[in-house]
Amino acid sequence: MHIASLLVPAIALASLASGQYVVPAADGSDGWADALGKAKALVAQMTQEEKLNITQQNNDFPRVGEIDRLGYTGLFYADGAEGIRGASYSSAFPQALNGAATWDRNLLYRRAVAIGQEARAKGINVQFGPGVNLMRTPNAGRGFEYNGADPYLAGQAGAQHVQGVQSQGVMSTVRHYIGNDQETGRRWTSSNMGDRTAHELYLWPFQDAVKAGVASTMCSYNGLNGTYSCADPMSLGKWLHEELKFQGWVLSDFGAITFGEEIDAANAGVDTTRVADPPSAPFPFGPGSALSAAVANNSVSQDRLDDMVHRIVSAWYKLGQDQDYPAYNTSVNSLSKEHNELIREIGAKSIVLLKNSNSVDLLGAPFGGGAGAGPGGFGPDSDQGNFLGGSGSSYVIPPYQVTLLDALNQQAREQNTQVFAYLDNFNHTVQASQASTGNLAWATCLVDVRQTCGEGYDRANLTASWGGDQTILSVASQCANTVVIYSACGPFNTTTWGDHPNVTAILNAGGLGQEAGNSLVDVLYGVVNPSARLPYTLAQDISDYPALPDLTIETLNTSFVDIDYNEGLFIDYRWFDKNDIAPAFEFGFAGLSYTTYKYSNLSVQPSTATLQKTVAASSDEVFDCLAIITVDITNSGQIGGSEIPQLYIGSPADGAPIKVLRGFDTVGLDAGAKKTVEFQLTRRDLSFWDTYNEGWTLPEGDHQVYIGASSRDIRETGKMKFTLA
Repeated sequence: MHIASLLVPAIALASLASGQYVVPAADGSDGWADALGKAKALVAQMTQEEKLNITQQNNDFPRVGEIDRLGYTGLFYADGAEGIRGASYSSAFPQALNGAATWDRNLLYRRAVAIGQEARAKGINVQFGPGVNLMRTPNAGRGFEYNGADPYLAGQAGAQHVQGVQSQGVMSTVRHYIGNDQETGRRWTSSNMGDRTAHELYLWPFQDAVKAGVASTMCSYNGLNGTYSCADPMSLGKWLHEELKFQGWVLSDFGAITFGEEIDAANAGVDTTRVADPPSAPFPFGPGSALSAAVANNSVSQDRLDDMVHRIVSAWYKLGQDQDYPAYNTSVNSLSKEHNELIREIGAKSIVLLKNSNSVDLLGAPFGGGAGAGPGGFGPDSDQGNFLGGSGSSYVIPPYQVTLLDALNQQAREQNTQVFAYLDNFNHTVQASQASTGNLAWATCLVDVRQTCGEGYDRANLTASWGGDQTILSVASQCANTVVIYSACGPFNTTTWGDHPNVTAILNAGGLGQEAGNSLVDVLYGVVNPSARLPYTLAQDISDYPALPDLTIETLNTSFVDIDYNEGLFIDYRWFDKNDIAPAFEFGFAGLSYTTYKYSNLSVQPSTATLQKTVAASSDEVFDCLAIITVDITNSGQIGGSEIPQLYIGSPADGAPIKVLRGFDTVGLDAGAKKTVEFQLTRRDLSFWDTYNEGWTLPEGDHQVYIGASSRDIRETGKMKFTLA
């Protein structure tokens, strides 16, 4: 690992340690000038108590922060990146990790637009999401809420979510800032990472959300390098406000500002706290709080308080919530046929076909007369029903559920086939007996298993819940054509059953939401040609991963429990590449589409200008285009489908991974069709974080260019270099 990744900038430390560091006030840059001007004019008319009231917010308790005499309505929140949590008549969308598995910006945007539409219809001002924490550990409890293990993919998905939700006039909240990468002991762990690691991995997707115009950022429970995230002037003031020029407002996660940290949090850059429903006294912020007293004695400056309020109110103006915004009513019916159809489409296009020995659509014409629905378990917290996604803050109660059995029965009615169902995960002897019907030439056995997960805990292992792995083996022992449907919140282990000769297909389903059964049948019967990609690596064994959650933390200690990010830049596929570890299925794995694709005619066009070697993090040059890469993709098979070419870059910088993802696209092609795909690479894409100079630095030497169907299925290679001043 490059030694710089272990160091925090000496200059920044000195300025923070001196106690003189001041969080930059919002300046109206990046299109916020008009909203900020309106906010300042309104705030100038407020009393001190009204300003303090705005710095505390509730979910659905009678609104705190509204100022009727000035026409300021205050804000209502809703949780859930999978839909509107806790509200009736709300759609249950596929989990965020499924969205990432589509690798499809258009689908990610449409999903977010739909969530924004439902939030607005209910008068919700602030919809929590996207979550852009990285899957540093494969068994992290909230991995399903996020977008996988790569910062580029997470950033692209997060930006689409921000733009989609905010297109409806609803504020998006990017979370959890920063380093909230395990659930066990999350309130008293410290995520300890170097400056380079932070910028190149964990801060990266938050920067993309800021560039997309996100209205708010939620700071997390955990500590960062020994300081609570919500009271850390380095990550909030220095990184978020100064380097990224964030113009929106920062709120705390529920209860994330601990007693005694209120003043440090305000001075570090937190603008409002999320309080209980109904709120409990005393408020962390607001009238009569420690913040109120601190402003009175100048422990928190009046300028800081005014900036806190400016940021909140300017977001209200920025999203147009001052004009004809719907009244708050979570009982409003926001459901629609269009959203149901979108959920089904996203679900089908997020299923990764990991194995397909027969190389055909699984239950279509080649299988003839019927499909046997094999043993399986159902439900997020039990073995009945669908697996919609993980439990906790993002779980949405579905308005209805289409189970796999429902969808198979409907298909049987339409095609005059027969479905046999046996739904008991635990009686493996009977499972094997039932599966013996698989000896019939026409029969297929479907085994539907899952592993539960949720907020507040990390998975102890990567095996299926309720004996699911044994279920697979029991059925496969008797059924020559066993298709496994595996639902999970992230990586799972296939070692004991994946290579079984009778396991002819494996579908990585994730959490598909309310249309789960229909989405699965669309892929099983070849209505949808699977095109999803793994947004993480599936290892041969859990010990192959570079880091695992510390599951031994039980009680609050007087000091932080250290979670040291000793792997640095090398998480997921970067670690597997560095250590030449063979995965079961690699990051970006294309699955097994029902067609094939050919790559050709790679063109690498770097900038010919003489370039400045280092630019500051806050410079607009960070996103300048420095290279254009093109490649031709041809559908060389017999049916139409979508290919997702992936661009990886190998940097000559010291300590850099062998290759990192820096581009992808979704290319729909009819059989025989060809398309030229273009990737534009920014300075940030091609630089490393220079800790000493606190900026993005272009390294000297050749950048390697890799384009392929996954991180290990590379089809075209090239290289380029730049002339540096």
